[in-house]
Formats: sequence, structure tokens, C-alpha cells
Amino acid sequence: MKIAVGSVNYSLDSPASEIFGRSSAFIIADLDKDKIKSINVIENPAKNEFGAGNTAAQFIADHEVNVLISGKLGPVAFHILKNAGIKVYKARSGSVEKNLKRFIEGKLEEITSLSGGFPSQS
Repeated sequence: MKIAVGSVNYSLDSPASEIFGRSSAFIIADLDKDKIKSINVIENPAKNEFGAGNTAAQFIADHEVNVLISGKLGPVAFHILKNAGIKVYKARSGSVEKNLKRFIEGKLEEITSLSGGFPSQS
């Protein structure tokens, strides 16, 4: 299972990004059961573009990610991810590593709808 987390910087101890499309990088963890098998850090090619979230959503879908842990994202990006079959979970404050751990422990909330352009809690 591949899990992507938007990140402020390029390492597991970087803070999770609060805004999906403006993430500096996406850290993609490949999980085998509940263990991190490998980590891939990829610069977000859309971070400085207009409509960054939409482009970043397609970028994530192209990397065959199963789950995205994210801060705020717009409705078009959300629907691109949903149409690609990617589940989206709301990132909490803290590092990418802490958010991955919370996901493994079932402590993150899945985003199933948007409210006012931002993820609402389901």
C-alpha cells in the first residue's frame, strides 16, 4: 500500500504540509502490513503553479498512491483523487512520520466530503 503525505520539506521529520497543493514535496511510504517498507521523496512539481492542487492531485494519482494524508485541499483536487480511488485522510499537526504512525494506528479521520472548499470531518 502506498501512502503519500504532503510535506513542508524533504524528510520524514518535516512538518506535514497544511495545504496540499503547496506542499514542497510528497513523501510516499510503501507499507507492508503495518511496517514501512520503503520511502520515496518526490518534489511537488505543481507547488508554484496556478491551480496547484489540481495538478498535484493528478501527480499523486499517476504515482499509483492508495492513500493521501493531507491538509486543506480544494474540491477539484478532492474529486480527482476520489475518482482515482485514492482515500484521503486529514493530516494533523506534527511531522510526516507522526502522521504515518497515526494512520497505521487508525488515528486519522478519512475525509469523505468537503465543506466550504476545505475538508470537513466525516
